[in-house]
Amino acid sequence: MSLNRVWLSILVALFVSVGFVDSSFALSPLEQTLIQEHSLLDSNGYQKWEWMKNDCANCDILLLPTHEEVRTEKVRLFIHALVAHKAELQELYGVHGAEYNLLAHMSVGILGRESLFFTSKRYRLKEAMPWAVRLAKIIEIYLEGSDRNPSNNSRGPTQIKIVPTKVAERFGVTPDNLYIPENAALATMGYLIEALGELKRRVVINKLDFVTPDRYVDYLPYIYFGRTKAIVQNTATPESNSYVQDMKRYMSWIEVYERNTNLPLH
Repeated sequence: MSLNRVWLSILVALFVSVGFVDSSFALSPLEQTLIQEHSLLDSNGYQKWEWMKNDCANCDILLLPTHEEVRTEKVRLFIHALVAHKAELQELYGVHGAEYNLLAHMSVGILGRESLFFTSKRYRLKEAMPWAVRLAKIIEIYLEGSDRNPSNNSRGPTQIKIVPTKVAERFGVTPDNLYIPENAALATMGYLIEALGELKRRVVINKLDFVTPDRYVDYLPYIYFGRTKAIVQNTATPESNSYVQDMKRYMSWIEVYERNTNLPLH
C-alpha cells in the first residue's frame, strides 16, 4: 500500500471515529440534557407511561418537559404540583392512577392552550385587570337589554371559572390566587377529575357509545370549555376543533413516566 493510501485510510478512520465518538457535539444543549434526564429516569425505575397501556393504580408519576417553552420556572412549578399531590388528589376524589396521569397530561396541554404557558398577552391583561373584564360583560348585557347576571370571570393560566369545592377547602385555592402555578395546577386537576365524572355519566345517560376511553382526550375538553351540549347532540368535531388540537399538540411536548414503588430498582 502506498503512503498516500495509508494516510487516506487513517483520515477516513479518524473521520468515522470522530463522527461516532463526538456525535454529542451535534446535539443541542436541550437534547443533551434530555439524554441525561432519560438516563436518570431509567436508573430510578421510571418507565414511559401511555394511556390504555399502563394501568397502575398508585404509581408515582413524573412529567418530563421536552421543549424549551415548557421548561420555564412557572411551568415547572405547575408540573411539580401535579406530581407532588397525586396521592392526595387521588384520595380526595377516588380517581384511578391511570386516569390521574391522563388528566395531569391534559392539564399541561390546557395550560398551553389557555395562556401559552403563562406568557400570552391576553392572559396577562385579564389577570392585571379582572375588573375590566367584568365591566365589559356588564356593558354587553346592558346593550342586549337582558336581565341576566354576568358570568364569573375565568381566572388563572388555565382559565378556571369556578374553583372545585374540594380543592378550595383542602388547599385554600381561590380565584384570586390562581395566578400561583401550584394553585392553578390543583384547580385544573380537580376540575378535570369532576369533568371526567360528568363525561362518564353522560355516556351512560345519553348513550354516547362513540365516547370510549381512548377518546376521552378528544371529548373531555368540550366539558372544560362549556360545550357539553355538543357531545350530547353528537355535533362535537374534535378532529377539527382548534382547542382540542392545540391542547394535544402541547401535550406532545410532555413525556409521562411512572414508577411502581413496590418493585425493586433494576
